[in-house]
Amino acid sequence: MAVSIAGDDDAAKAVVLALIEDLGFDGVDAGSLDESWRQEPGTPVYGAALGADATRRAIAEARRELHA
Repeated sequence: MAVSIAGDDDAAKAVVLALIEDLGFDGVDAGSLDESWRQEPGTPVYGAALGADATRRAIAEARRELHA
């Protein structure tokens, strides 16, 4: 199962992604804070138990006009 994160500090994201992987999950970088809406309630990835590839696809498929 994957856990996605978003942030503007690449070094901090690397630390968090490593922690996620140490806990046994697949870490997925979901981009910047400006793009973090892609994983909020109402989006395809929110609450979904997906693997890393499916999580990346769900994040990419999120549409703001459907999320508002």
